[in-house]
Amino acid sequence: MAQRQISYRLLIIIAFLCIYLIWGTTYMAIRIGLDGLPPFMMASVRFIMAGVLLVAYCLWTGQKWPKFHSMVRNAFFALIIMVGGQGLLVWSEQYIATGYASVLVATIPLWFVIIDKSNWKLYFSNPYIILGVILGFIGILTLFGETLSGESVSTSRLELIATCLVLIGAISWVFGTLLYKSYPPRDSMYMNLGWQFIFASVISLLLSGVLGEYSHTDFSNVGMRAWSAIIYLALAGSIVGLVAYTWLLTQKPAAVVGTYAFVNPIIAVLIGWLFANETISSFQLVGMLIIIVSAVMINLKRRQVLKA
Repeated sequence: MAQRQISYRLLIIIAFLCIYLIWGTTYMAIRIGLDGLPPFMMASVRFIMAGVLLVAYCLWTGQKWPKFHSMVRNAFFALIIMVGGQGLLVWSEQYIATGYASVLVATIPLWFVIIDKSNWKLYFSNPYIILGVILGFIGILTLFGETLSGESVSTSRLELIATCLVLIGAISWVFGTLLYKSYPPRDSMYMNLGWQFIFASVISLLLSGVLGEYSHTDFSNVGMRAWSAIIYLALAGSIVGLVAYTWLLTQKPAAVVGTYAFVNPIIAVLIGWLFANETISSFQLVGMLIIIVSAVMINLKRRQVLKA
């Protein structure tokens, strides 16, 4: 019995390390992958790797092929959640630091409160959530102020666009997640996710062509370092992290599991500082801290309110 308890605790620790460390390092992995492939082409390759593996596993375990209506829904969620939520992040990391991007993504709890209209009465009756929303917008405005005060006009413009797109991606992720919860396709989570990855790969490939990335794509010149990062994103970031996250939700309260949203930015900032010489200005540091505090307040209180 004692041995079984130790094994269980070890699994819990490993699972938390997966969502803390793996998801926290995916921002740097994206930056490394961009050294080999343009953004949407890289996203397409990553998505197809993860999607084919997940669908193949589901079929191997005897799951049935999804029906047409499930395919249509998965294609829609692929566009909103995968391409909107992840693809825009990948494109934006060409122009902003990885740690900075991770903190912008940490605003997701804020957008859950703003977009989830059906629970507004519960959310906005809680003073901590209201304060968290106010702090979140103050943090965002602080980051925008830092971007607009940059020395180079062209650089600031690109950084501003990238900042906006990461925030739009976070909003798209939340919007798609809420829709998925209300209108889930009628298949297993892993089958749905696998097809969402595949559809996201196709959509990203089309966007890659529209944006003229094909002329800048040469797979023969992609180095091992970039390939390793892309494979890491597909296997560790998309599959291992997801399995760990899903299992933890069955073992621990959602508010505890959701702490990854606060830890990931810290990991990303440290990784960017240590391995990419990314610097953080005082304005950015203040904005980051405000957003993280906002995310903690909103996420923890939001879970408590919904359970009440």
